[in-house]
Amino acid sequence: MNRLSFRMVVVLTALAVGAVSLGEEALAAKRAKSTSNEADFLSYDAEAKTVTLKIRKKGKGPNRKLLKPGKEVTFRVVPEGSVLKRTSVAINGKKAELKDIPPGKRVLVYWIPDPENEGGFFARKIDVILSEEELNERYGTE
Repeated sequence: MNRLSFRMVVVLTALAVGAVSLGEEALAAKRAKSTSNEADFLSYDAEAKTVTLKIRKKGKGPNRKLLKPGKEVTFRVVPEGSVLKRTSVAINGKKAELKDIPPGKRVLVYWIPDPENEGGFFARKIDVILSEEELNERYGTE
């Protein structure tokens, strides 16, 4: 094989490998991008490290078709550890813990398909939505 055709083979092989890895990266990015749903908080099981929510509205994000309104869903959570790996919780924009969320509260859950449990869901972040009455009580009415 002459030098020019050898170089062409090397370049084409590199391009093919790059295209395959880009496809894999795109799939991983889609799986890693969060989907959000509005839901009612039902329970937190500290021992099992799960929360159960009842989905209220159709989600937004790459996996929005997986969870339907009215469905009760259990999400795996990581209550402690690195901010990059744990489930973060905020109540009115302030850091909180899963045990601080009372049953019945409306929340926004940001989730991904669970990388550790095929077919499961992992909650990356849970934001508690304060009711209009709670906001008025906290900040007064205009």
